[in-house]
Amino acid sequence: MKNPLSDHIKQAIAIVKRQPVVLRLRQRYPGLWQFVINRFDTRVFIGLPLTLMALAFGVNIALLSELTESVLDTEWIVTLDKEFTAILYKVRSDSLSRILYGFTLLGEREAVFIIGGLVSAVFLYRRHFVALFAFWLALAGVGISTRYGKTFISRERPADVAYYVVEHFSFPSGHATTVMAMFGLLAYFLYRHYHAHPHRRYVLWLAAALIVIVGFSRIYLGVHYLSDVLAGFLLGALWLLVGVSLMEVMSYRRKRERRLPGS
Repeated sequence: MKNPLSDHIKQAIAIVKRQPVVLRLRQRYPGLWQFVINRFDTRVFIGLPLTLMALAFGVNIALLSELTESVLDTEWIVTLDKEFTAILYKVRSDSLSRILYGFTLLGEREAVFIIGGLVSAVFLYRRHFVALFAFWLALAGVGISTRYGKTFISRERPADVAYYVVEHFSFPSGHATTVMAMFGLLAYFLYRHYHAHPHRRYVLWLAAALIVIVGFSRIYLGVHYLSDVLAGFLLGALWLLVGVSLMEVMSYRRKRERRLPGS
């Protein structure tokens, strides 16, 4: 089965190659040209997939920086935060609060160590040491970056609407950051492992649903603003990209070493 994206990329590169200015550059800088062309190779992860992930990483950082600046400068996002929190507080019910409180516990430190411990045991049993390293590298990055972000921004949590008392500052949401990276990586590992399973895409949908529900629970329970959760999702996605990229690059290197003569 042909990949439409791969075909379009090849056609676009063929058109670019025929341009006079490109022909001159190819002749003058052949090494640089080959490096650029390799970044658009759809056959290996270090080609187009890694290029797109690097682009997504840059866009993510830009969005996170803009959101942080808006919060610091008390722009329109702060007004939206307060209005959205007020609306949810007015319609809050005890039954839904208890349900969402159960979901919000998935982002707590205790849940991370329980889930992480189970995942680590599986990886150690199967000797997937790179996956183990990628998983905990991402979660360690989440912990360090959220702590630094909260201290740097020093944003107070919503006043007088919290369903339960939470210490520390508000921006970004540590729960949103954690579940984005943790469940995102777990979904990636399962999707990658069950590569031949016809329904493996449901793992991605389940992970996405859990991430959204936990993020929403933080706002509904009045312990975070909307922008706190959005920033957490963006920050968590950065560490998710780091973990996935590390796994795929190491996988590519292992496959290449196996193909080398004498290996």
